[in-house]
Amino acid sequence: MTQSVPTERLDFSSARTLPPEQAAFFHLGDPKLVTEGVAFFPALGNSTAFIGEQGVLIVDTAQQRFTPAILSGLRANYTQAPVEAIVYTHGHIDHVTGADAIIAEARNRGDHRPNIIAHRDLPARFDRYRLLARQNDHINRVQFNLPPDAKPFSEAALTYPDTTYDTDIVTTVGGVVFELHHCRGETDDETWVWCPSKRVVCTGDTFVWCSPNAGNPYKVQRYALDWARGLERMAGLRPQHLFPGHGPVLSGEERIQEALLTTAYFLRSIHDQVIAGMNEGKWLEDIIRDIDWPATDKPWLQPIYDHPEFIARNVYRLYGGWYDGDPADILPAHSYDIAAALVAATGSSPILDRARRLGDEGDVRMACHLADFVRKGEPENREAWELWRDLFAARAAAEPSLMARGAFLSAIREAEANLKALG
Repeated sequence: MTQSVPTERLDFSSARTLPPEQAAFFHLGDPKLVTEGVAFFPALGNSTAFIGEQGVLIVDTAQQRFTPAILSGLRANYTQAPVEAIVYTHGHIDHVTGADAIIAEARNRGDHRPNIIAHRDLPARFDRYRLLARQNDHINRVQFNLPPDAKPFSEAALTYPDTTYDTDIVTTVGGVVFELHHCRGETDDETWVWCPSKRVVCTGDTFVWCSPNAGNPYKVQRYALDWARGLERMAGLRPQHLFPGHGPVLSGEERIQEALLTTAYFLRSIHDQVIAGMNEGKWLEDIIRDIDWPATDKPWLQPIYDHPEFIARNVYRLYGGWYDGDPADILPAHSYDIAAALVAATGSSPILDRARRLGDEGDVRMACHLADFVRKGEPENREAWELWRDLFAARAAAEPSLMARGAFLSAIREAEANLKALG
């Protein structure tokens, strides 16, 4: 089955000159007062300040390098009231690592330390990030095509919450009432915030102006069905303004209804088709082949970050095991040993010749599989590494999904390193 995808890649650089909705997930515009008492600070990820007469509540701190500018803008343009509370919508480092800067500002001003509020599962996430900091550094270098010395998790400032809750909590800051609601989605510790008096919903990464990050192949479990239910619950409140975890603010009740409910339908469609396939006894690769993919033609559903196929794999992982239906894979030989045996039986030239023809014919996916056998089976085969590099360069140039592109660019770097070593 086919699905609609954008014709051009997007990233933070190419999105810089685009209108907000076209920039979508990658929008980084100027701060603005969206409605009375609510200031929006686009960043990685976004930060929102609710400004009461005597206090401020901040939803998400953004990544730590953005937070000083957010605080400067808050003080220069909107209010001198103290920050009374910070809400973490979830524990990803682009949403929480600026807390130290906000706490330091309060201390320097002589204000009370802000109360940090989060879901009860968030501290366990921070514990896991500390346990696996180097692994997360490595996988983020692949996912985001970061420099080889980047250490985003080892260097992350993780400030644990002061107050945690289970399913729902109501709090008042600066005379304004806020409802905090839990919904598993991109994470198990997700919080979304509803401000009834402003008719504002802060979604965190439950809405991010792209195909939902419900499949990420590099990270832990996502929850597509719970995510859809959360979006539907938000829609039931009929917000007037939606402040997303990434991308521009969305305003207008009907437009927000469309955004929330079409995203929920998108997730439910993939989820339900995977479940139906599992109940028919299908294995994952057959389920993916048979899915009728929902449309991605809305500006908030473009697969420019995650990918619909990744979502299907993640749904399967939630409900099933890792067995793929092939008995040879239950206690398998190492993939390099399999490749070496195949190349020894056939020789490398026929495989590489066939891979080139497939690539020329447009079947680059299959071509990559064939080239993979030779670069593993004959690691010193320069021709195999050159073809591997060229195939993935073509895929990276055409791929809208940032996550898929990260893996393709990693393959190119690996090929270039091996070619350099071969001389």
